[in-house]
Formats: sequence, C-alpha cells, structure tokens
Amino acid sequence: MRRWLLPFVLLIVAGFASWQAVQTDQALAETVAEADGAVTVAPSATPMLSVRRAPEWLREPLLVENLEASLSELVTTFPSQSCLVVTIDGEQVFSRNGTLPLVPASAQKLLTAYGAYEILGAEHTFETSVRATSPIVDGVLDGDLFLVGGGDPLLATSVYTDRYEQQPHFRTAIERLADDVVAAGITEITGGVMGDEERYDDVRYVPEWPERFTNVSQNQTGPLSALTVNDGFVAFAAENTAPSLATATTTPAVFAAAFFDDLLEDRGVIIRGGSAETPVPAGARTIASVTSDPVSVATNQMVDISDNMAAEMLLKEIGFVENRVGSTEGGSIAVENLLADAGFSVAETDMVDGSGLASENRVTCQLLVEILDASTDVGLHDGLAVAGESGTLRERMVGTAAQGRVAAKTGRLNEVGALAGTAVANDGTVLTFAWIANTTDVYPVEEMVATQDAIALELVSFPEGPDVASFAPIQ
Repeated sequence: MRRWLLPFVLLIVAGFASWQAVQTDQALAETVAEADGAVTVAPSATPMLSVRRAPEWLREPLLVENLEASLSELVTTFPSQSCLVVTIDGEQVFSRNGTLPLVPASAQKLLTAYGAYEILGAEHTFETSVRATSPIVDGVLDGDLFLVGGGDPLLATSVYTDRYEQQPHFRTAIERLADDVVAAGITEITGGVMGDEERYDDVRYVPEWPERFTNVSQNQTGPLSALTVNDGFVAFAAENTAPSLATATTTPAVFAAAFFDDLLEDRGVIIRGGSAETPVPAGARTIASVTSDPVSVATNQMVDISDNMAAEMLLKEIGFVENRVGSTEGGSIAVENLLADAGFSVAETDMVDGSGLASENRVTCQLLVEILDASTDVGLHDGLAVAGESGTLRERMVGTAAQGRVAAKTGRLNEVGALAGTAVANDGTVLTFAWIANTTDVYPVEEMVATQDAIALELVSFPEGPDVASFAPIQ
C-alpha cells in the first residue's frame, strides 16, 4: 500500500495545481479582454504548474513499481536458493536475497576480469622469450636454448585456434617466435631446448575441482603453467573444439619446449640435445621474444566464450604482479583485497579459483551488480556475450526483443545457473542485473535457460506503465 502513496499524493497535488492554473489563466484572459482596446489573450495550452511539464517525474515511480511486481512474480518460479538484483544508474530497483552467498559458476569470471583490469591494467602484456648463456658463433649456439614462459594464456599455433567457430580467436603466434630465432642467425644448437615456467607455481589444477574437470572426460582446462602452448594439449581434434576430445600433457613446460624444438627444426635448425624443464640461468641474454596483445584481449575473450584456462592463468598473473606469488591462492587474495578496498559487498565472498569451476566459490548477486556498475569506464563490458550475436549467448534469444540488447556473463554447473550483465530497455534505459540459482540436484538446462530468457525479456520490456498522456488533465 505504501509504495503507491507517493505517486497518488503527487497526482492529487499536480491535478490541483493544474486546475488552479487553468482557472487563473481563464480569469486573466477575461480581465484582459474587458480592458478598452486590449487584445484578448488565450489561456496557456499547458499551465505553468501542469503535470504535463514533468510527466516522467510522476511516471517513473509507477514504472519501477510495475517492474518490481513483474520480477516478484517471476522470482516465485526460481529455485529456493536464488538471488536477483537489478539496478538503474547504480540505484537498486529490485533485490531478492541480494546478499545471499551462492555458487556462481562461470559468473565468477567477472571477479577475475575486474581484477585483471584493475591490477594488471588493460595494456598489460605477456612476454615469452628465448634466451641463451652462450654467444652465436657462425650460426652455432654452443649450449642450451631456453624458452621462458611469461604466463601468456593465448600462446598458440594457428592450427589450434583456427578450429574455433567464432573468429577471430585471438592468439599469440609461437610460430613468429621461431621465425625470430632463425632471423637471429641460429642454424645449430649443440644442446637442447629447455622450458622455464618459474613465473608461476607448478600446481596444474585447482585442488577443489572435481576430478572429472581435470581428466579426459571433460578437460575443462589444460594443465596450468607459466609456459604453455595450445592450452597444454598435445593432441586435439582437427575441427571439433570440445576439450574432452583433446589430450593434455602432464609436463606443460617440457611439452612447450619440445614443441618449440620441432618448430625450429621445421625451419632448418639442427638441434643436438633433447628438451626438459629447467630454469633459465641468471645473466642469460635474450635472443628473441614475442609479446601478446594487451590483457584486455585475453580478458574479454575469457568473458565472451567463458575460457576457463585463460581465467586461471590471469588469476595467477594477478597474484604474481600484486605480490610476486604466481598462484591461484595469491591471485584470489589479491582480488578479494581489491574488492574490499574498493568498498564492494564482499563479506560473504570466497574466491577459490578464477574460472568458477570450484563449487566452493561463494558470490552474491549484490557483488556482481556492483562490479558491473563500477566497470562502465573500463573494458570489462566489452567482453560480455551478446544475446543472439556473440559468445556463450550467440544462439540464445535469437529473434526476440532481447537480441542485441542483453549483454551478460553466463554460468553453468550441474547444480548452478547464473546470468549477470546489462539489458537495454525499450526507452534506452540500461538496467544492470545479476541472477544466480543453486539447486540440490541437477538443474535441467532447459529450465535454467528458460528462466534466464524470462529475466532478460522482462528487463528489456521496461518501461511498462501508463502512457505520459494518461497523466494529462481531462479537458
């Protein structure tokens, strides 16, 4: 009842003001007309105090009321452990269980992306270098060649990335690095090619992940390492990009070094020794290097297609840059501290990984919305998948009012559904939203998708309410 009181009072006041102004105009017109030789002045079409002069001011509370009523009805169809928060221009217009900590699935990547932009910076790059301790004499390098990893999550070959349906699939070309080594004059290496992965720790998979995520049944990521090529997969399908069809190495730095050895030999370099994982000696000089695109590219691709490998690599880089600890835990602590220092609602937050694969992660809808609302001046929004057009939403909501107007990060685990992003309403209003639902059993995909689509369509239909004309005085 109280929610209607303000609009009702405003209508009464405005109506009275409008009637009074009309009476004043009419009296003025009659007085002027009676004056000798005067020109009759018609009453103003819109009195100074008419509700017509501020229709949106009166209409807006009713529109928000209508949105709240519609969303409240929709909430009744959600699983019991769910949250939904909606804001307009940073002002909360709807919240149900907004501070309830839930498992976010891949919506977790919004935290990783925010940390990447704020701690690493949009222009941060990754460098993979080739170094040696001996000089090149008549084309011969006497000793080992060291391939030093810089944490680049996109170091790959064209054969690997060209398989992806959505192009361009960004990469840092390892072939270019091999070309540069040859261009430096090396024709023979008396030793071998060694891989250095010292920038990060050697924990290959997050301990909290279920085993199915780390073996051939799913391969949700390759093995994590500061030196990895083609996501650490030694074999993969020629066309199908399903990770379950790929074979992961158990020693990513050794694999990368051996792979680089093959690239050099393909270019005519003679290599006498084998490959191993060995830290580069102090004082080694750089022969060649390849620098990645800015971190914004990797971050936005991670958000758009929900790249788990990139998310985990970025989190380790965040830990390395922030506190020289290139680990999942180091990155998680850095991001949590960043969010707390920025004043976000993090009391219930627990960041276990960067990708959202761990069911131990805890995030609130309130935090996701705060991150999105705080990121309008950085590129995080550029990575959101767009309904009916790109990323994980490319085939969703096609042909509906939400197509091209909803941009969001999706999330899906067996017992989790999530969607967080923005929706452009009928009148151009941008609504920020976050929805997470947790179930005790498998959440049917069809049901989850239908719920997400219903939320999106409800938001893009805003504003629904009385026309401005309905607030005008009856003539």
